[in-house]
Amino acid sequence: MIDPLLELTLALSLFLLFVSAGQHKRWEARRFQAQLDAYKLLPASLSPIVAKSLPLLELAVALALLVPLSRSAAAFAAMMLLVMYALAVLLNLVRGRRDIDCGCGGTPQPLSYWLVFRNIMLAAGALIVMLPTTERALGAMDVGTMIFLTTLLGLCYLTIDQLLQNQSALTGWKPHEH
Repeated sequence: MIDPLLELTLALSLFLLFVSAGQHKRWEARRFQAQLDAYKLLPASLSPIVAKSLPLLELAVALALLVPLSRSAAAFAAMMLLVMYALAVLLNLVRGRRDIDCGCGGTPQPLSYWLVFRNIMLAAGALIVMLPTTERALGAMDVGTMIFLTTLLGLCYLTIDQLLQNQSALTGWKPHEH
């Protein structure tokens, strides 16, 4: 059993991640469609449907993470999405296809084993959210701690993302036009 503070902190962190990812994919729909196509994992006929559905699924997962009754199912869906993303990156790395934009949002960056690792760690966070929690009431100090820890996790995520982008810039990587 885990402390409810840990469950809520991870659920809130995943909520922020999935809202950001879903919104980015919706705002940059054409770019996301091209990124999805570059992975060469879906038949051409399914790609537009997935490109339109995936952002909505990510937003639905994000919202369900906030609702106690749906949190465990949403965490399972988040975990499955993150594992699927890790496998998509890994499959293309194994194919030797590193020079495509990962589709992670923001500045384009090439596929890398770090992205696989990052997504697996995020999936592990979602797995933790699915664990049963101890019965204890959260106090004001817990809320402050949750806000602090969520901010810290968000900053760690953004720092790692920036380091990956910097590495791409230093190596002079440019995504292939598809």
